[in-house]
Amino acid sequence: MVHKVNLIPVALTIATIVLISFVIASVRDDPASVEGQVVSFDQTSLTTFSSLRIEDDSGKQWIFIGSNAFTGFTPSHLEEHRTLRETITVEYEKSATGELNILSLSD
Repeated sequence: MVHKVNLIPVALTIATIVLISFVIASVRDDPASVEGQVVSFDQTSLTTFSSLRIEDDSGKQWIFIGSNAFTGFTPSHLEEHRTLRETITVEYEKSATGELNILSLSD
């Protein structure tokens, strides 16, 4: 038989962990995003690229550099967007060194 007295500290510990997790998730910054047209990219293989430059509606150019090749879009798909001047959306985070790291790409 389990004693109710022993369950109270366990329940309080679980509630505390849930509350701390919620606070951390609420405070954490969501990734930033920008929409623009592809200006250029550095292709590393047929299926990957390592950097991307886009221009937003205001004319500002954004350079995204990853520590690894990003495979969310193929270079040929990026070239199609560049040629047709179709916009893409880049979700990114800023690293401690100031580089903009790509998290995801979408049409």
